[in-house]
Amino acid sequence: MSKMHPDSSGGSHIAYIDVLRVLSMISVVFLHTAAGSLRGNLGSPVWHASNVLTSIMSSSVPIFFMISGAMLLNSEKTLSIGFTFKKRLPKALMPLLSWSLIAVFYFAAMGYIMTAEVNWADMVSKLRHITSQPVTVHLWFMYALIPLYILSPVLKKMTDALSKDLMRYLLLVWVVFSSVLPTLSALAPARFQSFFILDPSYNLNFLNGYLGYFIMGYFLFKYEKPVSKRLLAGIIISDSVIISLGTWYKTNTSGQYSELFKGYSRVFMVILSIAIFLLIKEVFRNRRLSDRASEILGVLSSASFGIYLLHNLLVNLLSRKIMLGPAPSFIILFGCFFAVLFLSLLCIIIAASFKPACYLLTGLTFKNACESMNIQYFIKKFVKAHAKASKAPNFDTKNRAG
Repeated sequence: MSKMHPDSSGGSHIAYIDVLRVLSMISVVFLHTAAGSLRGNLGSPVWHASNVLTSIMSSSVPIFFMISGAMLLNSEKTLSIGFTFKKRLPKALMPLLSWSLIAVFYFAAMGYIMTAEVNWADMVSKLRHITSQPVTVHLWFMYALIPLYILSPVLKKMTDALSKDLMRYLLLVWVVFSSVLPTLSALAPARFQSFFILDPSYNLNFLNGYLGYFIMGYFLFKYEKPVSKRLLAGIIISDSVIISLGTWYKTNTSGQYSELFKGYSRVFMVILSIAIFLLIKEVFRNRRLSDRASEILGVLSSASFGIYLLHNLLVNLLSRKIMLGPAPSFIILFGCFFAVLFLSLLCIIIAASFKPACYLLTGLTFKNACESMNIQYFIKKFVKAHAKASKAPNFDTKNRAG
């Protein structure tokens, strides 16, 4: 099994889940950093590099849903409606509300800098519609995740009761009706598209893409039969090639960037996400991480939620200062990517170091942050390491004295 280490919530971290979470967080940051480059300078070297990388990294959002499903549906606490509404939902809702307000004031400030006027009407409109639409594009993920949190007690009871065969059948229905048929409809010539579109009375739309990923994550988490790493790597490479070439073809023929092949519900992305999830699981299934690697992974994993909520504001800020949409060179593109990643991590570590801001901006209690990723955590680690080093016997001095 993967190495376990203490969790900030008093449970345990699973190494491959942390690796998936960190890789997905890094991928999301790159997706938004490269967004401008994919929508300009079509066919340039920067565009092609961004296309290939985002073809793989677009799996990050489905994997985030899969991680949530794996963790929530595996926990007995999920059966408690009280625990869900008192503990779980606030951890998502409070940071969403906090970062939404920050985003509203950030865009208002940017507008004031450019026009010397505050667009009060726009601010009021965003706040008025905050329950129905995100104030900034990347926060849509939370609007899709929170309903799954609300449903999680029911989904937990349902998945506990399902046999393996029924679970496979449920996921097959999801793949066919929410992924395969819509993909065929989108790719088929116009005169054949109607063959793949079902009448709304079929009522299978309740099993939408994100709910399917949520349950799929739990299924793959429980799946213990070994899978060939070579096979999974081959699927990932082949699928990524299809996605990137398909994106290039559709973009080239339409004259504007197409996300048809990168859509989260497309069958290509379903296959890619499942293969990456299983490959990381297989690689880290029996691998014991060093203490240092485990600590670094734990810090990044604990900070990943906050980084997700913050990073796109920094992308926007850098885009105003540097030509990032599209980026004129690889140096600008990857320089901005690493800058956003580092600054996001730094900001979240600092935010988690102040008790009033910690929970509101990261979803972590201050106690949990002190045990996983804030400044106090690093100070304690430094003091502990220094104390351990000072207590270690100095064999060189002892030998000279002898």
